[in-house]
Amino acid sequence: MRARTAGQPSHNGTSAPTTTRLVGALTAVPGLIRQFGVDPAEVIAGAGLEPDVLDRPSNRIPYAGFARLLAEAAARTGCEHFGLLAGGAWHLPDLGAPGEIIRHSPTVGAGLEEFVTSQHRNSSGGVAFLVRRDGFADLGYAIHVVLDCSTAQYYDAVLAAAANFLGDLCGESWSPAEVLLPHSAPVDPAPFRQYFRAPVRFSAEFAAIRFPESTLAQPVAGADPARLARARAQVAAAGKATLVHQASRSLRTLLLRGKGSGDDVAQALAIHRRSLNRRLSAEGTTFQRVLDQVRCAVAKELLRDSDISIAEIAALLKYADYVSFTRAFKRWTRTSPAAWRKAARRGERD
Repeated sequence: MRARTAGQPSHNGTSAPTTTRLVGALTAVPGLIRQFGVDPAEVIAGAGLEPDVLDRPSNRIPYAGFARLLAEAAARTGCEHFGLLAGGAWHLPDLGAPGEIIRHSPTVGAGLEEFVTSQHRNSSGGVAFLVRRDGFADLGYAIHVVLDCSTAQYYDAVLAAAANFLGDLCGESWSPAEVLLPHSAPVDPAPFRQYFRAPVRFSAEFAAIRFPESTLAQPVAGADPARLARARAQVAAAGKATLVHQASRSLRTLLLRGKGSGDDVAQALAIHRRSLNRRLSAEGTTFQRVLDQVRCAVAKELLRDSDISIAEIAALLKYADYVSFTRAFKRWTRTSPAAWRKAARRGERD
């Protein structure tokens, strides 16, 4: 059965926002698949995508289609680290205007800070984030829409690309201090350690490249202020995301920091709480529905792909206790988190 695409009703009765992403360097995926003796046309069809959708970097594909494409490619090629290969093809120029902003900002930190606010232009189902803590910085990515397939290959690809971006800025010898991936360890973790040239922590709470905070102050060699200004103008011309998307993105990053109330979101978006409620209503939803959708997305992701306990997942989603989380999850899916996890993993093995 083909997975539900983004924009269709989610299991909690709400409608997830329609999400897409830029093809960019995914044009390299068919060639990677052929290297394993597999017909890429079969993989693309199995992911529910149009036959020619990867032909042009400027094309856009359903956000869920990207996740299915990588999961399907990994399954058909038998390559557990296919996501690393796909993400390894990405470099700053493949990001378009947001990549130009990073490349031509005065410092690494300035470029990354501006990138996380403009990244939605390329990918509207997930959010990039930059967090500083205890002398280190985390450049990460978090999905905020419900995907009915594994996200493991997706996160592998995104972090492989992020490592490339930082290497583009800091030099080929650059390597992170640690890499965090929110999925179980593969049978053979060696390709991950070799690619990132750093310790890799699997079943982490989120996906991120961790490196010394001092890296953010490093000047970007060859930065061109004129090109930075042009890139900023291109991003500004693209306009803002809908409020539903903005609220979903904010909620996902706030949950990483132990927050997630309506007041927290309103503050993050610099609007009054009543205005947030009124404008979400005008877009056909409520704050509670958006919160449920994001929580459901994170819960399914961690239940399906990681070894994080259900009690820990409940805490990460800011539920008072295991019972409250279980009650909410049953409302979304008509089954318990434990039963859903078992069925999801059995289905992937089948």
